[in-house]
Amino acid sequence: MTGDSKRRRYGVIAAGVLVLCSLRTSHPCFGAAKDPRVVSPDQTDLDVKEFKFEDLATKIRTTKPGPEHDYFAGVLANAENHIEESIQLLTAALPNLRQSRRDRAAIALQTLADDYTKAFRYADAARTDDDVSTHFSDQLTPEELKGAKDDSGIRHILRDAPPQTITWDGPVDLKTERNPINSLNLELTVNGISGPWLVDTGANLSVVSESLAARLGLTPLPGVAQTQGGLTGIENPLHVAVLRTLQIGGATLHNVVLMILPDANININLGKTSYQINGIVGYPVLEALGVISFLQDGRFEAGAATRAKRTGAPMYMKGLMPLIVCNVEGKDLPFSIDTGASDTNLYVRYYREFRSESRNWKRGTQKTAGAGGLVKRRIYFQPEVKLGIGDKTAILKKVSIYTSGTGTDTEYLYGNLGQDAPANFSSYTLDFMNMTFTLGDRLSVEKGTGTKPVNESPAVKP
Repeated sequence: MTGDSKRRRYGVIAAGVLVLCSLRTSHPCFGAAKDPRVVSPDQTDLDVKEFKFEDLATKIRTTKPGPEHDYFAGVLANAENHIEESIQLLTAALPNLRQSRRDRAAIALQTLADDYTKAFRYADAARTDDDVSTHFSDQLTPEELKGAKDDSGIRHILRDAPPQTITWDGPVDLKTERNPINSLNLELTVNGISGPWLVDTGANLSVVSESLAARLGLTPLPGVAQTQGGLTGIENPLHVAVLRTLQIGGATLHNVVLMILPDANININLGKTSYQINGIVGYPVLEALGVISFLQDGRFEAGAATRAKRTGAPMYMKGLMPLIVCNVEGKDLPFSIDTGASDTNLYVRYYREFRSESRNWKRGTQKTAGAGGLVKRRIYFQPEVKLGIGDKTAILKKVSIYTSGTGTDTEYLYGNLGQDAPANFSSYTLDFMNMTFTLGDRLSVEKGTGTKPVNESPAVKP
Protein backbone atom coordinates (compact mmCIF):
# COMPACT_ATOMS: atom_id res chain seq x y z
CA MET A 1 0.00 0.00 0.00
CA THR A 2 1.57 3.19 0.61
CA GLY A 3 4.98 2.64 2.02
CA ASP A 4 4.03 4.78 4.90
CA SER A 5 6.14 3.30 7.55
CA LYS A 6 7.26 0.21 9.26
CA ARG A 7 4.25 0.64 11.02
CA ARG A 8 1.90 0.36 8.18
CA ARG A 9 2.17 -3.17 7.66
CA TYR A 10 -0.61 -3.42 5.29
CA GLY A 11 -1.82 -0.71 3.11
CA VAL A 12 -4.14 -0.23 0.23
CA ILE A 13 -4.57 2.67 -2.09
CA ALA A 14 -7.77 3.10 -3.90
CA ALA A 15 -8.22 5.82 -6.44
CA GLY A 16 -6.03 8.00 -4.31
CA VAL A 17 -7.62 6.68 -1.13
CA LEU A 18 -5.18 5.07 1.20
CA VAL A 19 -5.89 2.29 3.66
CA LEU A 20 -3.10 1.26 5.96
CA CYS A 21 -2.51 -1.15 8.78
CA SER A 22 0.58 -2.80 9.97
CA LEU A 23 2.96 -4.78 12.02
CA ARG A 24 5.43 -2.00 12.45
CA THR A 25 8.81 -3.36 13.45
CA SER A 26 9.98 0.18 14.04
CA HIS A 27 13.55 0.71 15.13
CA PRO A 28 14.65 3.81 17.01
CA CYS A 29 17.38 4.47 14.46
CA PHE A 30 14.61 6.04 12.39
CA GLY A 31 13.71 8.59 15.04
CA ALA A 32 15.55 11.00 17.29
CA ALA A 33 16.22 9.82 20.82
CA LYS A 34 14.89 12.26 23.41
CA ASP A 35 16.85 11.27 26.49
CA PRO A 36 19.42 14.01 27.23
CA ARG A 37 21.92 11.38 28.35
CA VAL A 38 22.06 9.91 24.86
CA VAL A 39 25.32 10.51 23.02
CA SER A 40 24.86 12.79 20.01
CA PRO A 41 24.90 10.79 16.79
CA ASP A 42 27.87 11.13 14.48
CA GLN A 43 27.62 11.28 10.68
CA THR A 44 27.56 7.50 10.38
CA ASP A 45 24.57 7.36 12.71
CA LEU A 46 22.89 9.94 10.49
CA ASP A 47 23.62 7.83 7.43
CA VAL A 48 21.67 5.02 9.11
CA LYS A 49 18.80 7.30 10.05
CA GLU A 50 18.58 8.89 6.61
CA PHE A 51 18.91 5.60 4.67
CA LYS A 52 22.19 6.63 3.04
CA PHE A 53 23.26 3.03 2.74
CA GLU A 54 25.87 3.49 0.01
CA ASP A 55 27.64 6.08 2.19
CA LEU A 56 27.29 3.73 5.15
CA ALA A 57 28.86 0.86 3.20
CA THR A 58 31.81 3.06 2.24
CA LYS A 59 32.44 4.06 5.86
CA ILE A 60 32.14 0.48 7.09
CA ARG A 61 34.98 -0.54 4.79
CA THR A 62 37.32 1.89 6.58
CA THR A 63 36.10 1.14 10.13
CA LYS A 64 38.42 -0.91 12.31
CA PRO A 65 37.21 -4.37 13.39
CA GLY A 66 35.29 -4.27 16.63
CA PRO A 67 31.85 -3.55 18.10
CA GLU A 68 31.34 -0.31 16.17
CA HIS A 69 32.12 -2.01 12.86
CA ASP A 70 29.86 -4.96 13.71
CA TYR A 71 27.02 -2.65 14.74
CA PHE A 72 26.97 -0.61 11.53
CA ALA A 73 27.65 -3.65 9.37
CA GLY A 74 24.78 -5.47 11.10
CA VAL A 75 22.36 -2.62 10.48
CA LEU A 76 23.43 -2.49 6.82
CA ALA A 77 23.07 -6.27 6.44
CA ASN A 78 19.52 -5.97 7.76
CA ALA A 79 18.72 -3.29 5.15
CA GLU A 80 20.27 -5.44 2.42
CA ASN A 81 18.12 -8.42 3.46
CA HIS A 82 21.12 -10.47 4.61
CA ILE A 83 19.33 -11.64 7.72
CA GLU A 84 21.64 -14.30 9.15
CA GLU A 85 24.66 -12.05 8.68
CA SER A 86 22.86 -9.22 10.46
CA ILE A 87 21.97 -11.48 13.39
CA GLN A 88 25.56 -12.62 13.81
CA LEU A 89 27.04 -9.12 13.62
CA LEU A 90 24.55 -7.45 15.96
CA THR A 91 24.72 -10.28 18.49
CA ALA A 92 28.50 -9.84 18.59
CA ALA A 93 28.26 -6.06 19.00
CA LEU A 94 25.56 -5.95 21.69
CA PRO A 95 27.55 -6.75 24.88
CA ASN A 96 29.79 -3.73 24.30
CA LEU A 97 26.95 -1.46 23.11
CA ARG A 98 24.92 -2.13 26.25
CA GLN A 99 27.65 -0.46 28.26
CA SER A 100 29.11 2.12 25.89
CA ARG A 101 26.25 3.28 23.62
CA ARG A 102 22.76 2.68 24.92
CA ASP A 103 21.27 4.52 21.94
CA ARG A 104 22.93 2.11 19.52
CA ALA A 105 22.08 -0.88 21.73
CA ALA A 106 18.38 0.00 21.44
CA ILE A 107 18.69 0.22 17.67
CA ALA A 108 20.63 -3.04 17.50
CA LEU A 109 17.99 -4.85 19.56
CA GLN A 110 15.07 -3.59 17.50
CA THR A 111 16.93 -4.43 14.31
CA LEU A 112 17.54 -7.90 15.72
CA ALA A 113 13.83 -8.27 16.48
CA ASP A 114 13.15 -7.41 12.83
CA ASP A 115 15.76 -9.98 11.73
CA TYR A 116 14.18 -12.67 13.87
CA THR A 117 10.73 -11.84 12.51
CA LYS A 118 11.97 -12.16 8.92
CA ALA A 119 13.64 -15.46 9.85
CA PHE A 120 10.30 -16.58 11.40
CA ARG A 121 11.99 -16.95 14.79
CA TYR A 122 9.04 -15.35 16.53
CA ALA A 123 9.95 -16.39 20.08
CA ASP A 124 13.40 -14.81 19.71
CA ALA A 125 11.77 -11.66 18.32
CA ALA A 126 9.38 -11.48 21.30
CA ARG A 127 12.23 -12.03 23.75
CA THR A 128 14.23 -9.24 22.09
CA ASP A 129 11.21 -6.92 22.29
CA ASP A 130 11.03 -7.60 26.03
CA ASP A 131 14.72 -6.73 26.35
CA VAL A 132 14.10 -3.36 24.70
CA SER A 133 11.05 -2.51 26.81
CA THR A 134 12.72 -3.59 30.05
CA HIS A 135 16.17 -2.03 29.61
CA PHE A 136 16.05 0.60 26.84
CA SER A 137 12.62 2.21 26.82
CA ASP A 138 14.27 5.53 27.74
CA GLN A 139 15.92 5.51 24.29
CA LEU A 140 12.61 5.52 22.43
CA THR A 141 10.26 8.40 21.69
CA PRO A 142 6.59 8.07 22.75
CA GLU A 143 5.64 7.18 19.17
CA GLU A 144 8.36 4.55 19.00
CA LEU A 145 7.22 3.09 22.31
CA LYS A 146 3.70 2.75 20.95
CA GLY A 147 5.01 1.10 17.80
CA ALA A 148 7.25 -1.24 19.79
CA LYS A 149 4.29 -2.24 21.96
CA ASP A 150 2.18 -3.05 18.89
CA ASP A 151 4.99 -5.07 17.32
CA SER A 152 5.63 -6.94 20.52
CA GLY A 153 1.95 -7.83 20.85
CA ILE A 154 1.91 -9.58 17.48
CA ARG A 155 5.24 -11.31 18.04
CA HIS A 156 4.14 -12.64 21.41
CA ILE A 157 1.01 -14.08 19.83
CA LEU A 158 3.24 -15.77 17.23
CA ARG A 159 5.94 -16.96 19.59
CA ASP A 160 4.99 -20.65 19.22
CA ALA A 161 4.03 -20.42 15.53
CA PRO A 162 5.94 -22.59 13.03
CA PRO A 163 8.21 -20.87 10.48
CA GLN A 164 6.99 -20.04 7.00
CA THR A 165 8.49 -22.29 4.30
CA ILE A 166 8.09 -22.65 0.54
CA THR A 167 8.15 -25.55 -1.90
CA TRP A 168 8.21 -25.35 -5.69
CA ASP A 169 6.40 -27.54 -8.21
CA GLY A 170 6.81 -25.18 -11.16
CA PRO A 171 6.92 -21.49 -12.12
CA VAL A 172 4.45 -18.79 -11.16
CA ASP A 173 2.77 -17.20 -14.16
CA LEU A 174 -0.71 -15.94 -13.31
CA LYS A 175 -3.15 -13.40 -14.65
CA THR A 176 -3.95 -10.38 -12.47
CA GLU A 177 -7.15 -8.34 -12.53
CA ARG A 178 -7.46 -4.63 -11.83
CA ASN A 179 -9.93 -4.07 -8.96
CA PRO A 180 -12.19 -1.04 -8.31
CA ILE A 181 -9.50 0.65 -6.22
CA ASN A 182 -7.03 0.35 -9.12
CA SER A 183 -4.83 -2.24 -7.42
CA LEU A 184 -4.00 -5.73 -8.71
CA ASN A 185 -5.74 -8.92 -7.59
CA LEU A 186 -4.76 -12.55 -8.02
CA GLU A 187 -7.53 -15.13 -8.12
CA LEU A 188 -6.42 -17.74 -5.59
CA THR A 189 -8.03 -20.85 -4.14
CA VAL A 190 -7.32 -21.14 -0.43
CA ASN A 191 -8.74 -23.97 1.69
CA GLY A 192 -11.15 -24.67 -1.18
CA ILE A 193 -12.42 -21.05 -1.28
CA SER A 194 -11.71 -19.11 -4.50
CA GLY A 195 -11.56 -15.35 -4.53
CA PRO A 196 -9.46 -12.24 -5.24
CA TRP A 197 -6.36 -11.48 -3.17
CA LEU A 198 -4.74 -8.07 -3.53
CA VAL A 199 -0.98 -8.27 -4.23
CA ASP A 200 0.76 -5.72 -2.04
CA THR A 201 4.45 -5.26 -1.25
CA GLY A 202 3.35 -2.49 1.12
CA ALA A 203 1.48 -5.01 3.27
CA ASN A 204 4.03 -6.00 5.84
CA LEU A 205 1.98 -9.07 6.68
CA SER A 206 -0.75 -10.82 4.72
CA VAL A 207 -4.30 -9.92 5.72
CA VAL A 208 -7.78 -11.43 5.67
CA SER A 209 -11.13 -10.02 6.69
CA GLU A 210 -13.01 -11.60 9.58
CA SER A 211 -15.65 -12.95 7.21
CA LEU A 212 -13.08 -14.61 4.93
CA ALA A 213 -11.21 -16.00 7.95
CA ALA A 214 -14.45 -17.70 9.03
CA ARG A 215 -15.05 -19.13 5.54
CA LEU A 216 -11.48 -20.43 5.42
CA GLY A 217 -11.97 -22.15 8.76
CA LEU A 218 -9.10 -20.27 10.41
CA THR A 219 -8.69 -20.47 14.16
CA PRO A 220 -7.16 -17.28 15.58
CA LEU A 221 -4.21 -17.74 17.88
CA PRO A 222 -4.82 -16.74 21.53
CA GLY A 223 -4.46 -13.02 22.19
CA VAL A 224 -5.42 -9.69 20.66
CA ALA A 225 -2.91 -7.18 19.27
CA GLN A 226 -3.12 -3.66 17.91
CA THR A 227 -2.08 -2.13 14.62
CA GLN A 228 -2.06 1.48 13.55
CA GLY A 229 -3.57 2.96 10.41
CA GLY A 230 -0.57 4.54 8.70
CA LEU A 231 -1.95 7.96 7.80
CA THR A 232 -4.82 8.13 10.26
CA GLY A 233 -2.73 7.01 13.23
CA ILE A 234 -5.81 5.22 14.60
CA GLU A 235 -5.18 2.01 16.52
CA ASN A 236 -7.14 -1.04 15.36
CA PRO A 237 -7.56 -4.35 17.19
CA LEU A 238 -6.58 -7.48 15.32
CA HIS A 239 -6.29 -11.22 15.65
CA VAL A 240 -3.61 -13.40 14.10
CA ALA A 241 -3.87 -16.81 12.48
CA VAL A 242 -1.52 -19.16 10.65
CA LEU A 243 -2.62 -20.45 7.24
CA ARG A 244 -1.17 -23.91 6.74
CA THR A 245 -1.04 -23.83 2.94
CA LEU A 246 -1.16 -21.03 0.35
CA GLN A 247 -0.65 -22.01 -3.27
CA ILE A 248 0.37 -19.37 -5.80
CA GLY A 249 0.95 -20.95 -9.19
CA GLY A 250 3.74 -23.48 -8.87
CA ALA A 251 4.76 -22.22 -5.42
CA THR A 252 3.25 -23.56 -2.21
CA LEU A 253 3.82 -21.59 0.98
CA HIS A 254 3.38 -23.19 4.36
CA ASN A 255 2.54 -21.53 7.70
CA VAL A 256 1.70 -18.09 6.36
CA VAL A 257 0.91 -15.52 9.05
CA LEU A 258 -2.38 -13.67 8.49
CA MET A 259 -3.67 -10.62 10.32
CA ILE A 260 -7.44 -10.84 10.75
CA LEU A 261 -9.19 -7.46 10.62
CA PRO A 262 -12.85 -6.46 10.88
CA ASP A 263 -14.46 -6.31 7.44
CA ALA A 264 -15.34 -2.65 7.97
CA ASN A 265 -11.68 -1.73 8.44
CA ILE A 266 -10.80 -2.89 4.94
CA ASN A 267 -13.97 -1.78 3.20
CA ILE A 268 -13.22 1.10 0.83
CA ASN A 269 -15.83 3.80 0.41
CA LEU A 270 -15.96 4.78 -3.26
CA GLY A 271 -18.79 7.28 -2.93
CA LYS A 272 -21.97 5.66 -4.18
CA THR A 273 -20.48 2.19 -3.79
CA SER A 274 -17.79 0.50 -1.75
CA TYR A 275 -15.21 -2.22 -2.30
CA GLN A 276 -14.61 -4.94 0.23
CA ILE A 277 -11.05 -6.23 0.46
CA ASN A 278 -11.03 -9.77 1.85
CA GLY A 279 -7.50 -11.00 1.21
CA ILE A 280 -4.09 -9.34 0.83
CA VAL A 281 -0.88 -11.14 -0.11
CA GLY A 282 1.81 -9.29 1.83
CA TYR A 283 5.57 -8.91 1.90
CA PRO A 284 6.68 -12.16 3.63
CA VAL A 285 4.94 -14.24 0.93
CA LEU A 286 6.21 -12.10 -1.94
CA GLU A 287 9.77 -12.04 -0.59
CA ALA A 288 9.73 -15.84 -0.34
CA LEU A 289 9.04 -16.00 -4.09
CA GLY A 290 12.50 -14.45 -4.64
CA VAL A 291 11.87 -12.43 -7.80
CA ILE A 292 8.44 -11.02 -8.68
CA SER A 293 7.48 -9.28 -11.91
CA PHE A 294 4.34 -7.40 -12.91
CA LEU A 295 3.82 -7.23 -16.68
CA GLN A 296 1.85 -4.62 -18.56
CA ASP A 297 -0.33 -7.33 -20.10
CA GLY A 298 -1.61 -8.18 -16.63
CA ARG A 299 0.56 -11.20 -15.84
CA PHE A 300 2.31 -11.81 -12.54
CA GLU A 301 5.49 -13.90 -12.65
CA ALA A 302 7.60 -15.11 -9.78
CA GLY A 303 10.49 -17.40 -9.08
CA ALA A 304 13.62 -17.54 -11.23
CA ALA A 305 14.21 -14.22 -12.98
CA THR A 306 12.72 -14.38 -16.47
CA ARG A 307 12.99 -10.72 -17.40
CA ALA A 308 16.00 -9.58 -19.41
CA LYS A 309 18.82 -8.35 -17.21
CA ARG A 310 18.79 -4.57 -16.86
CA THR A 311 20.31 -1.95 -14.62
CA GLY A 312 17.95 -1.63 -11.69
CA ALA A 313 17.68 0.78 -8.79
CA PRO A 314 19.19 -0.36 -5.47
CA MET A 315 16.54 -1.78 -3.16
CA TYR A 316 16.76 -1.96 0.64
CA MET A 317 14.47 -2.98 3.45
CA LYS A 318 13.04 -0.71 6.12
CA GLY A 319 11.69 -3.34 8.43
CA LEU A 320 9.19 -5.24 6.29
CA MET A 321 8.87 -2.51 3.67
CA PRO A 322 10.96 -2.26 0.47
CA LEU A 323 12.75 1.01 -0.30
CA ILE A 324 14.34 2.02 -3.59
CA VAL A 325 16.83 4.77 -4.37
CA CYS A 326 15.63 7.19 -7.06
CA ASN A 327 17.44 10.12 -8.61
CA VAL A 328 15.60 13.43 -8.42
CA GLU A 329 17.31 16.50 -9.86
CA GLY A 330 20.73 14.92 -9.41
CA LYS A 331 20.12 13.67 -5.87
CA ASP A 332 19.81 10.02 -4.88
CA LEU A 333 16.85 9.81 -2.49
CA PRO A 334 15.04 6.94 -0.71
CA PHE A 335 11.40 6.14 -1.51
CA SER A 336 9.18 3.28 -0.44
CA ILE A 337 7.70 1.17 -3.24
CA ASP A 338 4.18 -0.13 -2.86
CA THR A 339 2.46 -2.33 -5.44
CA GLY A 340 -0.84 -1.91 -3.61
CA ALA A 341 -0.85 1.87 -4.02
CA SER A 342 -2.40 3.33 -7.15
CA ASP A 343 -0.68 6.72 -6.91
CA THR A 344 2.63 8.15 -5.76
CA ASN A 345 2.68 10.47 -2.75
CA LEU A 346 5.64 12.70 -1.86
CA TYR A 347 6.34 13.29 1.82
CA VAL A 348 7.23 16.33 3.87
CA ARG A 349 10.96 15.77 3.40
CA TYR A 350 10.50 16.12 -0.35
CA TYR A 351 8.54 19.31 0.29
CA ARG A 352 11.36 20.74 2.39
CA GLU A 353 14.02 19.71 -0.11
CA PHE A 354 12.32 21.19 -3.18
CA ARG A 355 9.92 23.84 -1.87
CA SER A 356 11.94 26.57 -3.55
CA GLU A 357 10.21 25.32 -6.70
CA SER A 358 6.74 25.48 -5.15
CA ARG A 359 5.78 28.47 -7.28
CA ASN A 360 5.03 25.91 -9.98
CA TRP A 361 2.95 23.74 -7.67
CA LYS A 362 -0.81 23.90 -7.18
CA ARG A 363 -2.55 23.92 -3.82
CA GLY A 364 -5.22 21.34 -3.08
CA THR A 365 -6.76 19.04 -0.50
CA GLN A 366 -6.77 15.27 -0.21
CA LYS A 367 -8.96 12.91 1.77
CA THR A 368 -7.20 9.77 2.88
CA ALA A 369 -9.20 6.85 4.22
CA GLY A 370 -7.21 4.74 6.62
CA ALA A 371 -7.99 1.70 8.73
CA GLY A 372 -10.55 3.00 11.18
CA GLY A 373 -10.82 6.61 10.05
CA LEU A 374 -10.43 9.44 7.57
CA VAL A 375 -7.82 12.19 7.29
CA LYS A 376 -8.25 15.40 5.30
CA ARG A 377 -5.07 17.35 4.61
CA ARG A 378 -3.92 20.34 2.58
CA ILE A 379 -1.31 19.42 0.02
CA TYR A 380 0.46 20.64 -3.09
CA PHE A 381 0.31 19.05 -6.52
CA GLN A 382 3.50 19.07 -8.60
CA PRO A 383 2.59 19.10 -12.33
CA GLU A 384 5.47 16.81 -13.32
CA VAL A 385 8.09 14.79 -11.46
CA LYS A 386 11.00 12.97 -13.14
CA LEU A 387 12.43 9.99 -11.27
CA GLY A 388 15.64 8.26 -12.32
CA ILE A 389 15.07 4.56 -11.53
CA GLY A 390 18.10 2.53 -12.50
CA ASP A 391 18.71 3.14 -16.21
CA LYS A 392 15.19 4.45 -16.82
CA THR A 393 13.35 7.72 -16.17
CA ALA A 394 9.76 7.63 -14.96
CA ILE A 395 7.73 10.77 -15.60
CA LEU A 396 4.81 11.27 -13.21
CA LYS A 397 2.03 13.82 -13.59
CA LYS A 398 0.18 15.79 -10.91
CA VAL A 399 1.86 14.21 -7.91
CA SER A 400 0.61 15.06 -4.40
CA ILE A 401 3.09 16.52 -1.89
CA TYR A 402 2.47 16.47 1.87
CA THR A 403 3.55 19.58 3.75
CA SER A 404 3.40 17.99 7.20
CA GLY A 405 4.23 14.64 8.73
CA THR A 406 1.94 11.63 8.61
CA GLY A 407 2.33 10.71 12.27
CA THR A 408 4.41 7.67 11.35
CA ASP A 409 8.11 6.99 10.87
CA THR A 410 8.43 8.24 7.30
CA GLU A 411 10.34 11.33 8.36
CA TYR A 412 13.47 10.42 6.38
CA LEU A 413 11.72 9.07 3.27
CA TYR A 414 10.92 11.32 0.33
CA GLY A 415 7.75 9.58 -0.72
CA ASN A 416 5.94 6.38 -1.58
CA LEU A 417 5.90 5.15 -5.18
CA GLY A 418 2.62 3.74 -6.41
CA GLN A 419 1.65 2.01 -9.62
CA ASP A 420 1.78 5.26 -11.59
CA ALA A 421 5.61 5.14 -11.36
CA PRO A 422 6.04 2.02 -13.58
CA ALA A 423 2.77 2.51 -15.50
CA ASN A 424 4.46 3.45 -18.81
CA PHE A 425 6.85 0.51 -18.84
CA SER A 426 6.39 -3.03 -20.10
CA SER A 427 7.11 -4.53 -16.68
CA TYR A 428 8.58 -3.91 -13.28
CA THR A 429 10.49 -6.39 -11.16
CA LEU A 430 11.33 -6.58 -7.48
CA ASP A 431 14.31 -8.86 -7.05
CA PHE A 432 14.63 -9.78 -3.36
CA MET A 433 17.63 -11.97 -4.09
CA ASN A 434 19.82 -9.25 -5.62
CA MET A 435 17.87 -6.38 -3.99
CA THR A 436 17.08 -4.37 -7.10
CA PHE A 437 13.97 -2.75 -8.57
CA THR A 438 13.94 -2.81 -12.38
CA LEU A 439 11.72 -1.25 -15.02
CA GLY A 440 11.17 -2.90 -18.41
CA ASP A 441 10.98 -1.12 -21.77
CA ARG A 442 9.22 2.21 -22.01
CA LEU A 443 5.87 1.97 -23.77
CA SER A 444 4.70 4.33 -26.49
CA VAL A 445 1.00 4.97 -26.97
CA GLU A 446 0.07 5.62 -30.58
CA LYS A 447 -3.46 6.08 -31.88
CA GLY A 448 -4.73 2.88 -33.44
CA THR A 449 -1.65 0.85 -32.47
CA GLY A 450 -1.90 0.54 -28.71
CA THR A 451 1.33 0.28 -26.70
CA LYS A 452 4.73 -0.88 -27.84
CA PRO A 453 8.29 -0.74 -26.49
CA VAL A 454 10.48 2.19 -27.49
CA ASN A 455 14.18 2.81 -27.07
CA GLU A 456 15.20 5.00 -24.20
CA SER A 457 18.51 6.50 -23.20
CA PRO A 458 19.71 5.87 -19.65
CA ALA A 459 18.38 8.29 -17.07
CA VAL A 460 20.43 11.49 -17.14
CA LYS A 461 21.27 13.13 -13.86
CA PRO A 462 20.92 16.90 -14.23
